[in-house]
Amino acid sequence: MALDDGWYEPYLGNERFARFLSAAHNDRSRAVALVDWDREMRGELQKILGEWEIALRNAYDAVMSRWWIGPEHWLLDPMSPVRRPIMHGAEDVNKRSREAIVRAVRRMRPDEPIGQLISHLNLDFWRYLSVKAREKSLWVPALHRAFPRGTERFDVDRQIDMLYRLRNRVAHHEPIFHKPIKTYVTSLVFSCERIRPELGSDIAARDSIARLWRDRPIDLR
Repeated sequence: MALDDGWYEPYLGNERFARFLSAAHNDRSRAVALVDWDREMRGELQKILGEWEIALRNAYDAVMSRWWIGPEHWLLDPMSPVRRPIMHGAEDVNKRSREAIVRAVRRMRPDEPIGQLISHLNLDFWRYLSVKAREKSLWVPALHRAFPRGTERFDVDRQIDMLYRLRNRVAHHEPIFHKPIKTYVTSLVFSCERIRPELGSDIAARDSIARLWRDRPIDLR
């Protein structure tokens, strides 16, 4: 996209454009090219992050549904380990998840299937199911089965947190050109392979991100 009478700076904000300009060593045309490249890369990452999120939540639901024997689905049963009060020190670790489920249920029609509830729960809900405070109530009895044998909860939680933060950055249109993009892509593929090997292989075979990386307008890490 060509720079036209300086409109890019007020469009992006002077402070944000200055970051691109600095990275491009004050070459304005390369800075604009970097802005466009960054937007395309965020778009490609957002697609894969969406696929990863779908795979993660469905993998969690599958193992939880096989394990939970309560009278209602594990997301709805008041005694479920994501709904009943579980104190970690002075904090009820299920307060946020309980509230998220209630909000999601309110957005549903009475006749909608449980799959709609699963899709209505955003990544904030799924991300915190692997934290240390839920190790005994969720990871040990059920969630570890969503991953290959021997996978450590800490490793899963660390990787999910990194991708969760990336998802939030991309969703809020924050620049990523200065971030370790190759590490992000490697983690995304690996995370998908852990829970759905076919998806990981499919993503690894795509050329879109590799092509964008080859066409980057400046040298990036």
